[in-house]
Amino acid sequence: MDKKTFTKNATFTRFVRYHAPYTGSLLLAMAFALVVAVCDLGAIQILADTVNTLEIVGGNPFDETVSIWYFQREGLFAFEGFEMSLVDAGDALRAFLWLLGGLLILVFIKGFFVYGNDYVMARVGHKLSFRLRNALYERIVSAPLGVLREERTGDLMARITDDVRVWQNLVAAMANIVRAVVLVSVFVSVMLITSFKLTLFVLLILPFLAYFITSIGTRIRGASVEIQQQNANIYSQLKETLAGIKIIKSFTAEQAETERFRAINWNQYCSAIRRARFAALLPPTIEWLGALGVATVFGLGCWQVIIGQLSTGWFIGYVTMVSWMFKPIKTIGSVNSALQQCIVSAKRIFYLLDFGPETYKENAEPQYNLRPESESTAGGIQLQNIHGTVTFQNVTFSYSRPLTTNSDNQPTRLKPVIDNITFEAKPGEVVALVGPSGSGKTTLLNLLLRFYEVSSGKILIDNVSISEVNLESLRQSIALVPQDTFLFDGTIMENIGYGCPGATDDAVIAAAKRANAHEFITKTPQGYITPIGEAGMKLSGGEQQRISIARALLKDAPILVLDEATSSLDTQSEALIQESLVNLMEGRTSFIIAHRLSTVVRADKILVIKDGEILETGTHETLLAKGGLYQKLCEMQFS
Repeated sequence: MDKKTFTKNATFTRFVRYHAPYTGSLLLAMAFALVVAVCDLGAIQILADTVNTLEIVGGNPFDETVSIWYFQREGLFAFEGFEMSLVDAGDALRAFLWLLGGLLILVFIKGFFVYGNDYVMARVGHKLSFRLRNALYERIVSAPLGVLREERTGDLMARITDDVRVWQNLVAAMANIVRAVVLVSVFVSVMLITSFKLTLFVLLILPFLAYFITSIGTRIRGASVEIQQQNANIYSQLKETLAGIKIIKSFTAEQAETERFRAINWNQYCSAIRRARFAALLPPTIEWLGALGVATVFGLGCWQVIIGQLSTGWFIGYVTMVSWMFKPIKTIGSVNSALQQCIVSAKRIFYLLDFGPETYKENAEPQYNLRPESESTAGGIQLQNIHGTVTFQNVTFSYSRPLTTNSDNQPTRLKPVIDNITFEAKPGEVVALVGPSGSGKTTLLNLLLRFYEVSSGKILIDNVSISEVNLESLRQSIALVPQDTFLFDGTIMENIGYGCPGATDDAVIAAAKRANAHEFITKTPQGYITPIGEAGMKLSGGEQQRISIARALLKDAPILVLDEATSSLDTQSEALIQESLVNLMEGRTSFIIAHRLSTVVRADKILVIKDGEILETGTHETLLAKGGLYQKLCEMQFS
């Protein structure tokens, strides 16, 4: 077995096993389907017996009592049936009216159990999609940033929406296939009992049907792979367009973006048409082979009626069963097309489900090591009574490229983003990181929060390696104001209190005042309960950043990280908030990244970083006296 076939089989096996929790519902659906098949069989039995009865009573003068039999069977599964005595034509008519009533009752019972079968499978489909989406979302929010940065947002969205919906639709459609499989099984069994030879001729057609269903299904799966990928491309294009709509309009690139989207959409259309062509080919193929089977059975059945081996009624019933049997076989073929699409979606879903969570265990490359669910963030050392000593010991970090390997089949590395950095921040000390853009300042503090794991070296808080610390405990001990402010779609109150769900309204307002945000908040239409829109789009950039600062103030963590925290503030707002930041940093170990050097002049220690290395360390005055890179940065900025 080649690797590709093994992968397909493994995906299918995992796909089947994923339905194990719903075994009870599936068995119930099969029981309902069995009742439906029995009702269909009962209707055919009534039809066959009625035809035989009409041969007896047709033109009969009723000189004597006529006995007729219904549901009588001979052979291996003999059943005496029910005898009805007819005295005259009126009795015969009444008997047929009773049979018609019984037939209507069978149809009603069948409808009830068809409803139950459909409802049970639809419920399973919704339960499965609910479970899948929750699991996929959990995987995304708990996955390391190193994994997520390798994925396109649109593709992740497509897996959670389109791929899960394809799976859900298949499970709902399984109601039809369960009924079809049970019906075919019941009908074939009865047909073998009724006429073994005729049934053998019918069964000879089934291998040809299986071949066409499998062959066409393989082609449908290949087209489905392309369609799902193109759907992901469409999601990515839409997200990029909505996020960058201002840039698109300002550069008058509407036409170029429209053409780009049209090209992506055209590729998706071509793949969809190819899949539709294969899917449309299957029903007429099955129908033609079914007609061939019916014609063969009809001819042979006529001969058996002529030689007296089969009654006229059961000849008609048998032909009816053959005709009805090929209809569910067509259903099986159609559902097979949906199954092939679903296997593709399941493979994409399993890829995302295999994202491992961040873990406290020390590992050189955890962002690319897909861990089992058992290794969660729940373990590790709990940080308590933190003094705030932060130590970097020979820390080196580089982004791995797991899809590119060297001759030893190992992930290749780029030049280190952080190269052998060592320093210590004492409790309550303010450490400023300055340097050219792209020098590694933000990455250095991302390592402190363990958004990424160090490639070598150690980071310690109060002499405890953060690789051994519980992640939740670590991040609760650090308040972050990121460079790229992000607010959630909700109220101002909800965004400030995001990291402290139990905070009182007074505490939220106090944090807003210290962040110089209270004044503009009270001027909004609804104050603190004003909705700010998606990503805070109803607020200005400076207002968004002050909300972000208030959120960090409310957290009241012993370690503070300010990544360009005042970059979106005008000069007046920055001056007003500096005093608040000084009060906030008092007694806390604080890290400040700032391009405005005026915000770091009071720092206890300034680290000048370039190309991932610390070139200079000292206070503002000592670094100016050295005449190095820091002095050049000051001269460039203040001039």
